[in-house]
Amino acid sequence: MSKTKTIFDELKAVVVMKLLNTPIAQRLIEEKAAQKISKSQEDQPTKPIAQLHKATGQLTFSDTKKPLHNIGLELWDRDIGTPNDYLAKGITDQNGRFEIYYDPEKAGFKDAPDLELRVIDNRITFNSNNQPVYSNRIAYIIKGGDNVTEKVYDFGTLTVPYWQYNPESPFARIQLPNPEETPDDYAVGRKFQAYEAANTLTPIKAKHIIANTLNPNEPSITQIQADYPPNLTRELEKEIPGYTRSDEYFVLRILNGMNPCLLKRNKSNPNQFKVTFNWDNYEKDNEHDLNNVEAFFELKEGKLLPTAIVIQSRYPDSIAPHSPLKDPVTYTPNDGEKWLQAKRIFRTNSLFTGEVIEHYAKAHVQMEQYAVAVFRNLRKNPIRLMLSPHLKSIININRRGDDLLVEPKIGLFVTNGPLTYPGFLQMCKEVVATYDWKGWKPRQPLCEAHAYAKIANLYWQILTEYVDTFFQKYQQEIVQEWIEIRRLSDDLVEHSMAYQPIQGIMANTDSDYEWYDRNELDKPDLPRPTINGQVKVLRPITVSDSPSVADIDNLKELCRYVIFHTTLWHTWVNDSQTDEGGELAYNSLALRNGSFGSENDPAIAPDIIEATNQLYIFSVLNGIKYGLILKNEDDDVPEELRTNLARYKQQFSDLGYEVGNIRTLINI
Repeated sequence: MSKTKTIFDELKAVVVMKLLNTPIAQRLIEEKAAQKISKSQEDQPTKPIAQLHKATGQLTFSDTKKPLHNIGLELWDRDIGTPNDYLAKGITDQNGRFEIYYDPEKAGFKDAPDLELRVIDNRITFNSNNQPVYSNRIAYIIKGGDNVTEKVYDFGTLTVPYWQYNPESPFARIQLPNPEETPDDYAVGRKFQAYEAANTLTPIKAKHIIANTLNPNEPSITQIQADYPPNLTRELEKEIPGYTRSDEYFVLRILNGMNPCLLKRNKSNPNQFKVTFNWDNYEKDNEHDLNNVEAFFELKEGKLLPTAIVIQSRYPDSIAPHSPLKDPVTYTPNDGEKWLQAKRIFRTNSLFTGEVIEHYAKAHVQMEQYAVAVFRNLRKNPIRLMLSPHLKSIININRRGDDLLVEPKIGLFVTNGPLTYPGFLQMCKEVVATYDWKGWKPRQPLCEAHAYAKIANLYWQILTEYVDTFFQKYQQEIVQEWIEIRRLSDDLVEHSMAYQPIQGIMANTDSDYEWYDRNELDKPDLPRPTINGQVKVLRPITVSDSPSVADIDNLKELCRYVIFHTTLWHTWVNDSQTDEGGELAYNSLALRNGSFGSENDPAIAPDIIEATNQLYIFSVLNGIKYGLILKNEDDDVPEELRTNLARYKQQFSDLGYEVGNIRTLINI
């Protein structure tokens, strides 16, 4: 890439952000958001049925050929050069079939209608009386016959590309024929916040990239750091110099940081614990170091104390999985500067693993499979009211994340991290192939300082109360429309990954250590379904068109699981990114040139472009705060969840957490 093109691209990005953040641009965005809204009429044909014409047919999903059930339809007359004429509306039945009676005279005087069938999607909000309000929008348009005069017109069997699965993805994700068009757009308010955040930060990054293009030694890491907003560690260092590099802070971030680590306990000594990051399974890149690390701890008088860090490095040319390794070296708190450097190396492992597994794979990729299945199948069942506010927009942010974070050669996790793209993808597949809702609940607290575990359990209690209350309120309708839950379950299971036991980065290969808590880990003793000879990772909610007591309990469990991960879990990992990675001297996604060295040594730190990209992306991802449960900006969060959550505000505050920060959904 030429220097001129690089400079032009960065300046163009700045100008675009400035323009998008103007009032006129915001008005255009609002107008565009309204363009796809259906203009359907509420009136139905008033003539006797015998005098009406009828349109019939069947809709199926284009990818599975299964019936597209319970979806709204509108029948229109197409007119060239004049507004189209609305004729009538209908809905498909459980088999995707429809019959729509219409008055052909509505097409106009002596104008036989040119039929057009519109597939209508809708979104639900709640008014001030907590009653649902439906907003229709066009999902797909099907052209029928011209100048139709017959009494019954049969559209035949039609395939609709509605929330279709991507057969090329190793995960259960949506297929987007046009990557710029998704079936569920961001809220307008969320777009404005994104433009505002980028409007502030894009010029900073552009300045750095342009300066570096003109002079490869500029700007310095120190200057880059100073240009971005201060993060948690920089602010703490102003108040208490040296605290963020202390052993106390090190433990607190392991327990409660962006990557709240799940520790292993020594089988023969229950007061000894460790955290391990082992990369032997994965291909390394040429630019960054990749170190296997183990941090050891002792629980003493109720406090978790670090006792040692063991580091085993690859040789510079050890790129392939299971390459030869150097001898492991142990560092302790008595090793002074080397101990500080060992902790920094451990932090980079924790940050990279947190971003790839806990953030990207566990929240974004895993939850997309639930979003696709929910929006494909839930229309009449009230469970839609519960789940859709938490699953909307994930398609959009995941599509953007594909480019920004994981695209080969340009995504942040690939360019700044230590793995090649194949190694990165392998790690994601290994972990997603173990994630399931069945039997999951949050880990128990390990010690008094384990704030994350306490907060997670309190939130799980709230979700349990909320789900139980919701099911009591809507029990009859949930059972009545159970066929949608059956099809939701079938889609989830059939399109989930093939199950494989925990391996790679998440495996426990120790003979003398075991997980201190298995609540969040796979339950291999619970049976899994086999489809076409392949054992699936997701277990079914139900296999019946009529629910049993166990089926209802399964559905409750799945709802808690989805809401937990799209709200508190994603909030926790996303909003802590700048806490962990907003100071380059404290942490980064990888280190270079042997990893050991002073925090002030630029040869150890990320290079100049990596440095500004890390601070830019983390700041943007943390800066957009639209879509909070208690604010309910989109008016679609059920009142029961909001009131129940607000009732526990003080208990969260006592644990050092502001409940108003919990996001409703994954929209960033």
